[in-house]
Amino acid sequence: MRPGLQGFFVRQPLWVSIPLIVALSVASSVGALFLLTELMGLPYGPSFRRSLTVAITAPVLVSAPIGGWIVHLLREVELARQQAQALAWNDELTALMNRRRFTEIGQRELALSQRAGRQLVAMLLDIDDFKRINDEHGHSGGDAVLQAMGVTLPRELRRTDLVARWGGEEFALMLPDTTLADAAVLAERVRKAVEQMDARLPGGRRLRCTVSIGLSEAAAADSFDTLIARADKAMYLAKAGGKNRVVVQAG
Repeated sequence: MRPGLQGFFVRQPLWVSIPLIVALSVASSVGALFLLTELMGLPYGPSFRRSLTVAITAPVLVSAPIGGWIVHLLREVELARQQAQALAWNDELTALMNRRRFTEIGQRELALSQRAGRQLVAMLLDIDDFKRINDEHGHSGGDAVLQAMGVTLPRELRRTDLVARWGGEEFALMLPDTTLADAAVLAERVRKAVEQMDARLPGGRRLRCTVSIGLSEAAAADSFDTLIARADKAMYLAKAGGKNRVVVQAG
């Protein structure tokens, strides 16, 4: 968020805003009273003290509810901003990153890894026979599987790993600071987790599915697209080899 008064209120705890608004109102009122008293040459007598009392209490009575209203509006604005950001960055069905956001962050991660000489692995996975799931159980069945994937995949990953719904029944992962051997172990763990995944139809019936997974390690000359293309090729080799398996594509 850009710096400024609104940014201050949103970033700080919201309760800080009300005392701040009240304090500014009182300071302005009292300052104006002293300024007028000096300019008009009035004495600092009983009349001034009464005016000072009013100058302090009136802003408190007025600005406190106004401050609460402003805080409420700022909270609503921030919530709307977060919701709009979530819609722009996340897949609505799975709550994972969408392809656009994954590509944006993935390109940065790849560039950082290449500059630092660190290892990085891309993983693509595809739900096997997803069309059959939709044909047999309707789109509610397919949606149940996709939603379960959105829960299952993040559980198997580190906080530094990236995961997104790549499109349709495909998912993309990026694993920074990971060797190809370690990525293969993780991919096998993901494959087994999907086999045991709890995807259920609205009536409670459990759906079982498997995934085909392709892995590719980033090379120094790779672009994001070439890295993903190799992982995609490995994934289709996994499908051609019988599905429900992991295939590694050399760089």
